[in-house]
Amino acid sequence: MTSADVGVSPISGQSGPNYVLAAADANLYQIKAAQLAATRAQRDDVKAYAKRVLAETQSSHKALLAALKNDQRTIKAPPSNLSADRAALLKLLQKAPKSAFDNLYLTQSAQVQQAAWAVHKGYAQDGTDPALQQVAGTAVPVLENELTTGKSLTPSGLAG
Repeated sequence: MTSADVGVSPISGQSGPNYVLAAADANLYQIKAAQLAATRAQRDDVKAYAKRVLAETQSSHKALLAALKNDQRTIKAPPSNLSADRAALLKLLQKAPKSAFDNLYLTQSAQVQQAAWAVHKGYAQDGTDPALQQVAGTAVPVLENELTTGKSLTPSGLAG
């Protein structure tokens, strides 16, 4: 996929620590939102999508954390709590009425996936840490697939 397909440009020139913080924050949001959607979503296809996103994001997050375990690296592990922005998104999702939940989940998920794609794609292209670069490169096609699937589930009036 290109930047035009995703709707954002890759973020270039990220430091390793900044990449880790941004990637981890997106992962944590996706994990928490997908856990919520797996139980609260009204549509079966949205529940199935949430379960897939959950499994893929947990795997991506484990790979990210594993890449930090290296004697030559001075990047500390990211916090296990969400940034204020992502926490606010999750709070909105938690409070969403049943009738609006599925569409809100799909819309928020797409926004976070777009941002995560920009972070991962940028670091995959010009990151300086080979282990993190590999994590980023592996995450890009997974996010592209999730974005494509999520868009197909989103009502056309909401898809941006």
